[in-house]
Amino acid sequence: MYLLKALLIIQLLLGTSCREQPENDLASSGIDHAGSKKELLEFDRENGFAHDIQLTEIELRIEKELSSLRANFLKVNGGQAFFNKPFQKVIQTVEESRLFRLIQNMPKGGLLHCHSGGITDISWLITQARNLPECFVFTLKGHTDFVYGQLAIFNQGEQPKGFIQLDEKFETDKNFENELFGLLTLQEPAQNTDIDIWEEFEKRFLRISRLVAYRPFFKAYYERAFLDLIEDNIYHVEIRFILEELYDLDTSYPIEITLKDLEEVTTNIQKEFPEFSLSIIYTSFKFFDVNTIDEQLKTAYDLKKKYPDLISGFDLVAEEARGNSISYFDKSWAKMEAFTEQYGFELPLLLHAGESRSTGNENLYDAILLNTKRIGHGLNLSYYPSLTKKVVQENILVELSPLSNKILGYVPDLGNHPARVLMSRGVQCSISSDDPSVFGYKGLSYDFFMAYIAWELNLKEIKKLVFNSIEHANLTNNRKKSAMQNLTEAWDEFVSEFAIELEDKDF
Repeated sequence: MYLLKALLIIQLLLGTSCREQPENDLASSGIDHAGSKKELLEFDRENGFAHDIQLTEIELRIEKELSSLRANFLKVNGGQAFFNKPFQKVIQTVEESRLFRLIQNMPKGGLLHCHSGGITDISWLITQARNLPECFVFTLKGHTDFVYGQLAIFNQGEQPKGFIQLDEKFETDKNFENELFGLLTLQEPAQNTDIDIWEEFEKRFLRISRLVAYRPFFKAYYERAFLDLIEDNIYHVEIRFILEELYDLDTSYPIEITLKDLEEVTTNIQKEFPEFSLSIIYTSFKFFDVNTIDEQLKTAYDLKKKYPDLISGFDLVAEEARGNSISYFDKSWAKMEAFTEQYGFELPLLLHAGESRSTGNENLYDAILLNTKRIGHGLNLSYYPSLTKKVVQENILVELSPLSNKILGYVPDLGNHPARVLMSRGVQCSISSDDPSVFGYKGLSYDFFMAYIAWELNLKEIKKLVFNSIEHANLTNNRKKSAMQNLTEAWDEFVSEFAIELEDKDF
């Protein structure tokens, strides 16, 4: 008993002694806390993905102003809770902020990750569809051949049972226009819901697929899409395209007509905006079998031979938890070397991989070992130190889509998005929007805004994200040089105009 008391007294005395030691006495005990911290901070700065960006004096002033606007915005709107709310509930607040308007004015370079049929403003699509007498909407539920709200084109009197002329449906059901908007856009579900988010996601594409493939509408759709991007200060776009036959009321057209129409639309846009450019990433589905992918790879090479500046790469898409793995198609990938020798050029792989929260998903290993030039999403890359190191060494770009990741449920808390870890480890990244029309918006400004406030980015990192979108674009050397020069001039103009605004504010 006495021994126990003695030990307790000694312990208390030692504890008191430790507590009474001044905090700044660390140096006298041989610990250079300040110096060590400085070295660690410097190491992290030198190894982050934006370490090579040097800001001018004016840009440093702009960074200070942006940081102040962000702090004020979060203070007024509830702090961290704001960027974790469902996006549809905060979009109006975002649009009303001065910070968002500044980000809208900022040049964003290129959009490297988006999908055919998922780019254009849905309100515009509905209005244009209503103006087509030949556009019908399916109004039955629980059908096996069509889905409720599906839009399609028919000659009058030839529509299957359940289809009603769209304008007529709007006239007889005053609430249907709002209902259709909801059927064509994906609302972010509550975290405790048992909704199959990917099933609902895919239904949005199904509902418009026949409308967008209608040739007269197809050209109008992509003209509007490209003008939307230009309005948001984006001058290069690479679309993961599911190439299908177009049709009109009398004829169907081979997929080469799809490419010719896209070239025509782009050429017309370039008459007013010569800086604009388009690339197509030939895209197929992971749920196909190996023979089908073999055929589609050959088709992709054939099309690239005919359209060398338009076709820029190859990819496979589908929900990773359900589709075949990348390694499932190893026999197809093995044939690419022979195709390259036969055709005399490479078809770069630009693979979706790591759109998953599982450590058991090995698609990133296969994509990187297949020498993918870019990675679509790459959410679970941070789980694999060896892969992260290889991505940095080989300068592989990760295409980040923050709002898509949140709305589809992969990253419920944007503040904990893996991008923050990847960028700090030197992984090169860019910002993309994936399927903005399905998510209820257009352009890239919303993704940049949410990333800026949720990831605590600085202007060096924003600038690096912007310039990476051209540096890692699949463009020929001459086109890339021109695009980079255009982006540099646009960025300098943005900085100059912002500086004038700051001077007026100070005055």
